[in-house]
Amino acid sequence: MASIRKRGKLQWECRIRRNGFPLQSKTLERKRDAEQWARDIENEMDRGVFVSRKEAEETTLFEAMDRFIEYDIPRLRTAAIETRRAKGIQRREIASLYMAAIRPKHIAAFIDEREAEGVKPNVIRLDLAILSRLFEVVASDWSTESLANPVKRASNKPKLTGGRTRRHLPRS
Repeated sequence: MASIRKRGKLQWECRIRRNGFPLQSKTLERKRDAEQWARDIENEMDRGVFVSRKEAEETTLFEAMDRFIEYDIPRLRTAAIETRRAKGIQRREIASLYMAAIRPKHIAAFIDEREAEGVKPNVIRLDLAILSRLFEVVASDWSTESLANPVKRASNKPKLTGGRTRRHLPRS
């Protein structure tokens, strides 16, 4: 059963306590939103499909990238290059967002920002690849199965050029 209480003038806190499940709580701006959130979570618990989103909701992209750099990137063949790329992403505005809050629109804004800087499409593709890999690792290895990969759903990924053109010399 969910309990909803007012927190200050502009916030509502919703708490859900159920046997066999960890305590779930969330603060929202409207009571109606808190009631809807409670119904959604309780429905997932009833159907047996509930997966806690707590870690994804409390971890920023910056923090996740730190952990990714420390534990996962060293296993890659090009670890030094990928570490520099990951640290570059950490300096971006997107790094301050919580993992659960990142949507395809944020990825699209990241792509637009990089394009505005004059970065080549392949470099942007490599940045997106490391972001996508991070989301996959977080979802599978860090017990946040409910976290979707927004990079896969971003629609404005840069188009790569057709590659090099080769000219063959005429045979003599």
